[in-house]
Amino acid sequence: MSVALKSICWICKGTSITLLKSGLASSEFNNDAFRITDAHYGTTASLYHCNTCGFIFCPEMDEVLPYYEALQDPEYENTREARALQANKLLKIIRRYRASGRLLDVGAGSGIMVEQALKEGYDAEGIEPCAWLCAQAAKRKLPLHQGCLPNVAITGTYDVITLIDVIEHVSNPMDLLMQSMHHLAGDGVVVIVTPDVHSLAARLLRKRWWHYRVAHIGYFDRRTLQKALANVYLTPIVWLRPAWFFPLSYLLIRLRNYIPFIDRLARWSWTQRITIPLNLRDSLLVIARRTNASE
Repeated sequence: MSVALKSICWICKGTSITLLKSGLASSEFNNDAFRITDAHYGTTASLYHCNTCGFIFCPEMDEVLPYYEALQDPEYENTREARALQANKLLKIIRRYRASGRLLDVGAGSGIMVEQALKEGYDAEGIEPCAWLCAQAAKRKLPLHQGCLPNVAITGTYDVITLIDVIEHVSNPMDLLMQSMHHLAGDGVVVIVTPDVHSLAARLLRKRWWHYRVAHIGYFDRRTLQKALANVYLTPIVWLRPAWFFPLSYLLIRLRNYIPFIDRLARWSWTQRITIPLNLRDSLLVIARRTNASE
């Protein structure tokens, strides 16, 4: 039976929310649950539904930053080449709307997007809370700052601000969007990618959907993401379904959640050399401008 919790929606500030799914308490997981490559699909904290705007979130997970600051994720670095293909594909889309200028990647990981954006001629830098990921970027001499917005190292305005698979990880999505707006140039664009909780894949797989993970504490669909953007005076100019790139071995290991023993194929070295483009149409990509800039 669903029960109500006295809390405030992170998007609309509504106070009527209902339990959708009981999940883990914060005492039941550690830093590893927040790794980018975590594959415990279907495992989450308790999920609640806002009865006012429809946003799905984990109100009991309001202090997650320490987990990100302390995590390590070597598997993420092992898939760097494939993830660079993904960053390049996103940059090709971004160039249609802002082909040059300053670019800030928020939640930059180990700087894969920053590295590719620099190659494309952007004056790019990133910000990332994880010390280990920032250290990986430093080895490549990439301009990453450790921390979150606001940050004294992030000054001036940017022509492109990217939040790629970030907004679902934070308990303050509206603050994050407001801080991004603070640094957005008048004619700049914000680029957001996030899972779509009402996609066909999510509806078919239900609790076993691969985006149901401990690290994901806010679940958007197009309607709630558009509401969040409108709240900070951002207007979408395009909605797309982004594609991803992964080594075949990486995908086989994760398919064991659905097909028993298939991960044994990942033992073959050739599966590490094959990169698979994947678009399950269960993520949203939105590019937005300041509302007054699009009028």
